[in-house]
Amino acid sequence: MNRRAIVVIGLMLLGTAGFGGTRAGAQSAPVTELRVEWEAVARGDKALLRGYVYNQQQMRVERVRLRVEQLDANARPVATRSTWIPGEIAYRDRAYFELTVPVAAAHRVTIESFDRSMCGNG
Repeated sequence: MNRRAIVVIGLMLLGTAGFGGTRAGAQSAPVTELRVEWEAVARGDKALLRGYVYNQQQMRVERVRLRVEQLDANARPVATRSTWIPGEIAYRDRAYFELTVPVAAAHRVTIESFDRSMCGNG
């Protein structure tokens, strides 16, 4: 199975932008090669999105790119940005990410693209 990108949609987190605290989201398709788990922590007019990308492939992956969408109260995207996960992620391993974004009614984090490493599991 040769897929260039796998889309994994984080749970849409609904709430108002003015409330502080932590909101979390994670969801994976029934059979996935990569999945993302994350949480959003409101900090004034910004939100800290932090979490992990899990590699369930039979080989290492690299150049993992995440798509982060700000959603309005109707779950429609109002802004989108991308970020890279540095380095490689070995099979059955994970990589941490953290980024600051504007507060929104909700956020959605998905795997936009990745490359398989030709070095196998080692």
